[in-house]
Amino acid sequence: MNDDQFWNRCTQTAPREVLDAVHLTKIRHLVGWAYDHSPLHRRIYDEAGIKPADIQTWDDYHHRLPFTDKPDYVADQKASGTYGGLALGAEHWQQYFHTTGTTGHFLNEVFSRYEQNKAGSQYCYGMWDHGLRPGDSAYFCFDFGMWIGLWSYYWGVRNLGITVVSGGGVSGVERVRQILDRRPTMVIGTPTYLLHLAEIADREGLDIRKAGVRVLAGGGEPGLSVPVTRDRLQEAWGVKDLYDAYGVGEALFIGQSCREWGGGVHVIEDVCHSYSVDPNTGHPITDAEQVGEHVITSYTHFAQPFIKYRTHDLVRIDEAPDHGCGWSWKHMPGVVLGRTDFMVTIRGVNVYPTAVENLIGEVPGLSNNYELHISRRDGMDRMLVKVEAVESGADLDALSTELASHLRNNLGVRLETEVQQTGTMPRYELKTKRIFDSRSEKDRPVISLGRA
Repeated sequence: MNDDQFWNRCTQTAPREVLDAVHLTKIRHLVGWAYDHSPLHRRIYDEAGIKPADIQTWDDYHHRLPFTDKPDYVADQKASGTYGGLALGAEHWQQYFHTTGTTGHFLNEVFSRYEQNKAGSQYCYGMWDHGLRPGDSAYFCFDFGMWIGLWSYYWGVRNLGITVVSGGGVSGVERVRQILDRRPTMVIGTPTYLLHLAEIADREGLDIRKAGVRVLAGGGEPGLSVPVTRDRLQEAWGVKDLYDAYGVGEALFIGQSCREWGGGVHVIEDVCHSYSVDPNTGHPITDAEQVGEHVITSYTHFAQPFIKYRTHDLVRIDEAPDHGCGWSWKHMPGVVLGRTDFMVTIRGVNVYPTAVENLIGEVPGLSNNYELHISRRDGMDRMLVKVEAVESGADLDALSTELASHLRNNLGVRLETEVQQTGTMPRYELKTKRIFDSRSEKDRPVISLGRA
C-alpha cells in the first residue's frame, strides 16, 4: 500500500497508443487460449474461417474476428447441461453464479480461485481513488445469493482490506438501525434501494445522515451517474461522495467512477478491452458524442472466455477524457443510456431510459420510483411513464400533466404519463425492474451484427 492517488499509476495514466498496444497483445493471446480450450469459440472461429494467427492488427479484430453474444453461450449451456463456453475443467471451479436474467434467460457462470482474486482487484481502482483505505468499513445492503455483482464487490472490499459489515437477512428498518449503530465508511446498494432506505429512515423518524457515511456505492442501475438521482442521494444521506460501478455479469464491474467527476465511469482497462459499434453494421465508433453498442473482451474470466462480446448496452465512449482526475482510461458519460434490445423510437425520436429518469427528477413532487411500459399500437411504438408521487394526497392528474409537458419539451416527443400514489410501486433489493416491453417479438427491433 502507498499514498499515491492511483491504484496503478503506470496503466491508469498511460498514453492511448501504449494502452492500445497492450490491449491488442492481450486479445491475440486470449483468442489463442479460447481457440485451444473452448469448444464454443473453436466452432465459432472455424465457422468464420478464422485461426488465432489471423488476428494481427486492430483491423483484423474489428472486421474479421466474429462477435460473440449471450445466445451463443446459452445455447452451448443448454447443449452441455452445465456452462456455456467452458475453457477450464471442473477441477478449477471455485464458485457458481448466474446472471440476473435481464433478457429473460439466466447464464450460468463459474469462477476459478484465480478469477475470484483477479475480479476482487477490479474494484480497488475506484475505491482507492475515492479515498477508501484499510481500516475503513463497508455495509452491504443485500442478502447474498446468486448475483455475481454482490459477491465480486465483496471480493473487492476484502482485497483492499476494508472491514465487511453484512446487512443480509434483515429488514429495511433493521438495516437503517444497523447503519446508524455501526457507522460504516461506505454503504453499498443499488441507487433505488439506497433511496428506499432513506425513505424508511424518514418514516421511522430516524436521521440517516447522522450515521456519518462518507461514500455511497453501488451499481446494477444507472442512477449513481444520473444527476437528479445523485442529488437526491446526496441530500438524503448527507453524503458528497458517490462511487458508481458499471458491469455486466460476464466481465463483472469493468467501469468505475473517479472521485473528480461522477457523471459517468472510466473503463478499468487493466481488466478488459472496451469499444462501441454501430448496432446495425458492427463498425467501430470513434465519435465521443455518438451512441453505440458496447462490446467488451474480458481479461478476468478464463473459465468462460468472453471475447468481442456484445453487451447490448448503449453507451457513449470518450477515448481522451480530461476532467481533472488524471486517468487516461476511456470514459463513458452517463454510463448505460439504454439497450439495443429495449430500443424505443417514438415518432422518429430515440428515447433513452436514463434521459427519462433525469427528467422525472426535475418535476417537483415526483419520486425516483418509476416504470417505462413499451407497447405498439396502430403500427407505432408507444411508451407509458408510470411514476409515484412523493406525498400522499398529491394532485396526481396535475403532476401527470406537468410531467408529460416536461418530457415533451425536452425530448421533442409526447409520452404517455401516469402518476400513482406513493408506496404503490414495488421496491427491489437488487436490480430494479424499470422496463416492461409488451410488444410481440415481430414488432421489436431486430439488430443483428452477424459474426463479424
